[in-house]
Amino acid sequence: MKSFHSFRLDAINHCLWRGEERVPLGPKAFDLLRYLVDHANRVVPQDEILEALWSKSYVNPELVKKYILGIRKVLGDRRDKPAFIETVQKRGYKFIAPVRDESASVAPGSTDGNPTRIVGRHTTRAELDTCLERAMQGFRQVFFVTGEAGAGKTALIDAFQHHAALRSNCRIARGQCVEVFGGKEAYYPMLEAVGQLIRSADASPVLQTLAKHAPTWMIQFPALLSLKQKEALQREVLGTMGERMVREICEALESMTAAHPLLLILEDLHWADTATLGVISALARRRGPAKLMILATCRTEAIAGMQNHLKSLKQDLLIHRLCQECELQRLTQADVSEYLAAEFPTGNLPVGLARLVHHHSGGNPLFMVTIVQDFVRNGFLTERMGKWTLTKPLDDIDPGVPPTLQQMLEVQLDQLNVEEQKTLKCACVLGESFSAWAIANSVGSEPDRIEQLCEVLAESRRFIRSAGIQELPDGTVSAHYEFGHSLYRAFLYGRLSAVSRARLHRRVAQQLETLYSPDRPELAPTLALHFEHGREYGRAIHYLLLTAEIEARRFAHRESIELLQHALDMVARVAAADRTLLELRVIERIGDAHYALGSMSESARAYEMAATRAAQAGLAGAHAHALICQAPPFGLIDPDRAVAAVERAVEVIAGNTEGHALHARARFMAAVLRLLYDRWREGDWEICSALAPRVCLPNERCLSEHDEMFYVYVQCLRGNFAEGAQAAGEKLRESTSLMGYLGAVGVKMLALLFLGEFGQVLQIIREGRAMAEKSGYDPWLFVFREAWLHAVCFDFAGARLLCEALMRTREDVPPAQLQTIARLAGGYIELEHGRYDQAARCFDEIRDHKVTPKFFLHWYWRMQAQIGSTQVSLASGNLTTARAEAAGLLESALKTAEPTLHAQAWEIKARVAIATDVEREARECIQQALSIVERRRVPLAAWRVHATAWELSHRVADHAAAEAHRGRAASCVLALANSFGLGEAMRNSFLAAGPVSRVLTEYLQ
Repeated sequence: MKSFHSFRLDAINHCLWRGEERVPLGPKAFDLLRYLVDHANRVVPQDEILEALWSKSYVNPELVKKYILGIRKVLGDRRDKPAFIETVQKRGYKFIAPVRDESASVAPGSTDGNPTRIVGRHTTRAELDTCLERAMQGFRQVFFVTGEAGAGKTALIDAFQHHAALRSNCRIARGQCVEVFGGKEAYYPMLEAVGQLIRSADASPVLQTLAKHAPTWMIQFPALLSLKQKEALQREVLGTMGERMVREICEALESMTAAHPLLLILEDLHWADTATLGVISALARRRGPAKLMILATCRTEAIAGMQNHLKSLKQDLLIHRLCQECELQRLTQADVSEYLAAEFPTGNLPVGLARLVHHHSGGNPLFMVTIVQDFVRNGFLTERMGKWTLTKPLDDIDPGVPPTLQQMLEVQLDQLNVEEQKTLKCACVLGESFSAWAIANSVGSEPDRIEQLCEVLAESRRFIRSAGIQELPDGTVSAHYEFGHSLYRAFLYGRLSAVSRARLHRRVAQQLETLYSPDRPELAPTLALHFEHGREYGRAIHYLLLTAEIEARRFAHRESIELLQHALDMVARVAAADRTLLELRVIERIGDAHYALGSMSESARAYEMAATRAAQAGLAGAHAHALICQAPPFGLIDPDRAVAAVERAVEVIAGNTEGHALHARARFMAAVLRLLYDRWREGDWEICSALAPRVCLPNERCLSEHDEMFYVYVQCLRGNFAEGAQAAGEKLRESTSLMGYLGAVGVKMLALLFLGEFGQVLQIIREGRAMAEKSGYDPWLFVFREAWLHAVCFDFAGARLLCEALMRTREDVPPAQLQTIARLAGGYIELEHGRYDQAARCFDEIRDHKVTPKFFLHWYWRMQAQIGSTQVSLASGNLTTARAEAAGLLESALKTAEPTLHAQAWEIKARVAIATDVEREARECIQQALSIVERRRVPLAAWRVHATAWELSHRVADHAAAEAHRGRAASCVLALANSFGLGEAMRNSFLAAGPVSRVLTEYLQ
């Protein structure tokens, strides 16, 4: 840490201190000051500064002058008589103040300048010191500092932060919750704190830790990433839920503390979003060691009475002894005496002054300080010959300050001129902090004039203080200021009439909107607030929708839904002419958010509401669109309703002359859904193939990512497995949504499974399950595919175990698919043990629509069960039933376009014919199966077909043909087995299965 005059430059924590007071300074301004301090007593050319701080982008050289101006304002420096930064004409800048390197052993009390006076808080300071010591030893600590507004929470935290900063190895990160915005933007203070860490002097290990342990947080800072890194991270975090973000930041912070203790300060937690509270809760409850101290402040009155998330969290942590709390009480008269003695050490002040100040302040530290400052300003307290004295006897002093701050501030405000009052009036609408640019554009004045007014107010410490120079989203540089206390802003805002507030909020919103751009969306929450308070509700809803998108990108889907619900509540205030379409847009987004969260019933309910509203308004296109949106959630919970909804969309839009594209999409999706959820009809396929060129154009985007993958499923079911795998792989690389990703990975696994690439399928399953577990979404799709793979590899016990385990632990998982594989596996287990009745019952339950309702590709699985029933009849010697089952299976299979089913049906019919000694029929059937195997790539059926052809050829003494088919069967089996890695358990179970081992045994002999 380096110091100069009364200032300390903390490069580790990116802070500038004046004594024990943290001085606000923007990131770039801090970097510039640090560079000048590091090169003190040397002229630093402007080109060198630009190269050092802006090497990767072009900036106007005038920007350096702006930052120098801002730094001088913060330091109280003058250009004509510099004490810190000297301008060397046409050469550059020179830092001329004496600079000292301070060691970490400096005593906490040895500070330059006039530190903030902290009185009456000795016990709390001791408790904080103890907590920090415990944290340094690896025992994580959570400490809540609570109290009323003006109780001195921030001053206490500032002093403690300064004390902690003197420990050279202690990192400090600070995040501020902001009223309204903090409650609507997920992880707002945490992101601010992490941002400080990655901008600190030793940012490299922090960045490495985030990249390793918290990619979901790393991607929130895109400016730090190359395009390649950004694309890689986007793929890694796809489909992430909020739980993963919480877990990752916990792991990252704990990893950071292994090398350096971390003090994480979160201010004004009563305005915190629920996601941030979730992080605090998780960090407090984790059991591993961590050199971490979380220090949080919140207002007592803001969480008293009604239940809220913060109150519940704090109470629960206190009950379980996972946190400490200290509520700051009002100061006593003795505390006030101590403050006066410290503030006026050379004074000869009467004892009664403390009593007077205590009476009028009520012991509130903010009120106390304000009253004392007023005494000085009004001349009641003056310094004469180095000593502070009262100008009047105590009994004659009428401070003229009523006992409430409201009236006190009224007096202060009346002392300002009209222009200053107008500036503050606009500033209070902007928020706790604001830029001179925003005020100037809102009141129609020049920015330089507003800066002058604000500087005068800040220098006299009236209501506001300087917050340095900051860049606006469009790159404009402007002086920033902030209210000295939130009560100042609340006082000024409360004085505005409802009409004035709305007018000012509209002006502010209109000006800030000029800075907004889609690639810099961080202004969206602010614009939503100002437009809402400005009573432009349509614009407010627009920016709430954009804010909801920001939340979704942070995987905070629940917070996104809260925002969308707020937008929906606001729709009633929009002009009637615009209301319906806006309402439909919001409701659809609510349905999308629930779908991303996995709440299928809530998603379907939202889309149904949208359909009802559109129908009532007579909007055929919107009605049809909302009906089509119902298909994905209903597909998982009620397939018949999914098909019915899209078929209804076809009817709704049929007569609409302007809805040709939507009508084509509705007809296309209705056909696709019938093929996947009902049964295969060649007529539906013809509709799909005819309409595909119109709805699948890459530039048109008529279909969602999810719908596109549904169509690829249909193509796979016509035997185009290789093309389907390629299309799904391409979509995986392009996918931007969880459902798009799951749709693509589902198609790819199915296509590779039918291609016999078992090893690739298993790899995708393992990667997918790991990603789902890491990101917090449901892995049931991967479990289902894994169970399917186990069944295909004859590991029926493993398949049933997977399904039953998932059904036990997850009641919300669509059960029909899992139950079907469990029953199919159970049927084959019973068949292997010769329990034919039990086996037949398992297969019959799958085929019974009353027992097993429709689900995705249910017709395929019912045919697989029919294959099982046929094998039961063969094994039990019930050949009449076997012939009937085989004939029925072949009839059903040939109604589909799936070649593997065709080959399987012809093959088992040939086996039945062999068993019943109908040689001619057996030859015809096996020839049909072989024809399919020769023309199409159907490895799941090919080995079975060649094995049965070998058996038939052997029976008729065609030994050459038998030998050829036996070799082909063995080759197919080994190709399937070798798609696995050597030693893979599933490979071993496949090779050990009876039908497979018989082929290989005969072949090897």
